[in-house]
Amino acid sequence: MSPRAIPALLLFFSLLAAASALADPPAARHPTSQASPQNGAHAEAVTVLSRLPHDPDAFTQGLLLHQGALLESTGLYGQSSLRRVDPATGRTLERRDLPKRFFGEGLTLCPEQATTEAGPQRLVQLTWREGVIMAYDPDTFRLVARHRLRGQGWGLACRGAELILSDGTDTLRMLNARNLAETGKTFRVRDGHRPVERLNELERVEGWLLANVWGEDRIAVIRLDDGQGLGQVVLWLDLAPLRRELSDKAEAANGIAYDPAGNGGQGALYLTGKCWETVFVVALPELMRGQASLAKQ
Repeated sequence: MSPRAIPALLLFFSLLAAASALADPPAARHPTSQASPQNGAHAEAVTVLSRLPHDPDAFTQGLLLHQGALLESTGLYGQSSLRRVDPATGRTLERRDLPKRFFGEGLTLCPEQATTEAGPQRLVQLTWREGVIMAYDPDTFRLVARHRLRGQGWGLACRGAELILSDGTDTLRMLNARNLAETGKTFRVRDGHRPVERLNELERVEGWLLANVWGEDRIAVIRLDDGQGLGQVVLWLDLAPLRRELSDKAEAANGIAYDPAGNGGQGALYLTGKCWETVFVVALPELMRGQASLAKQ
């Protein structure tokens, strides 16, 4: 190449780079609400409908709504409990303390007979590292069953004849809802192609699975694919604005309860966390309202 040609080429490439820098990146020109396998799911701020009081000393590990009351599992050694709480006042109506050697974790409500959702139900509560899962009568908190649990227990949700268990990894394990034994089936949770670890409190909402992620102010909305053994995050619920309303004592977000009759029948979520002084009642995101029937499994 002639030395005289080099300055001209340099000028050409400089102009080309400048033109490229002025162009909007594709993501800015074409914003999308859909997740791509490569980039992962987008985040959406929650819409707060109301705020309710919550015991700021409750180290919330599991939460659900049953017959107008919140049922709550709390943790910490020597402080773990199962509670029935009045949502309007935050007052504990009934409480069963766990043995001091137990650290309470996730909580769910499942049919007593796993073949049908009608009829008697029972509460199922996890312990963290003690290797025990327990079932109670939801009306009396009477212990009705115990079973050994492999590994750690973090979050728990009911899915028909199965229980979905999180253990702090990116893998959800399935249990038989009646005998509490592992079925051997698992789901690997991914955001795009990235594993989602530290999955914590779980809640089933129609066909979706919601999961707190320990240490993060966001909730994963997950679609489970039985054929692939995969749980794909399709949306993140951003809880950062809620954090700004809390005291410095408030720890990790942890606690999701679903009210199908809430928000005028459109459904609502009750959200709280470990030592939060507030339960936030929030609207279901449009994705979950509009596609709930398609997501039923």
